[in-house]
Order: sequence, then C-alpha cells, then structure tokens
Amino acid sequence: MNSEPGKFISQEIEVARDNETADPVSFVWDGRDYAIREIIAVWPDWGFSAGAPKRKSWRMRRHRNFYRVETNDGSVFELYHDRGLKLEGGCWILHLQVC
Repeated sequence: MNSEPGKFISQEIEVARDNETADPVSFVWDGRDYAIREIIAVWPDWGFSAGAPKRKSWRMRRHRNFYRVETNDGSVFELYHDRGLKLEGGCWILHLQVC
C-alpha cells in the first residue's frame, strides 16, 4: 500500500480508539499527543514473515491492520495494530511518517 517514501519509525505507541468502530482517534509518540483528523486508508496484512518455513499455518501469519492517517497538524503517518492471534489486545506500532 505504501507508495510514498517515508521516515521509518517502528516504535510501539499508545492509541486511543473510537468505542464504536475501534478505529484510532489519537496516539502518543515521543511524549507528544497526535489527534487524528482523517483516516486516509485502511488495509490488512495477513502475510507470512520472510523467515517462515515452507509448511505454513494460519498461526504463522501476521495479523495486522494498517492505517494511514492525517493528524490535526497535517502530518501523515502509517500505524498498525498488531493483534497477534486474538481480536482483542495486541499492540500498536507507529510504522512510518510519510514525507
């Protein structure tokens, strides 16, 4: 999905989510709060890591939901929810800042 160059970040972040949709509405990165003005795109990543064995099972898949978002200050970021094997829980990662 990412066709624009960006600054690779790959850091765990705190995310506040909408109670009804579970979409992110804000996040904290490097001690700063970012309010999300718009969700530009959403896509899943259910692929396998490069080091996965030839015999694969669904448990070896990544279970990530990516979001490209614009914040109130006009910055554009990609973040993802790495939920692991469960629908609840997991962690949020700030993947990159789009240039």
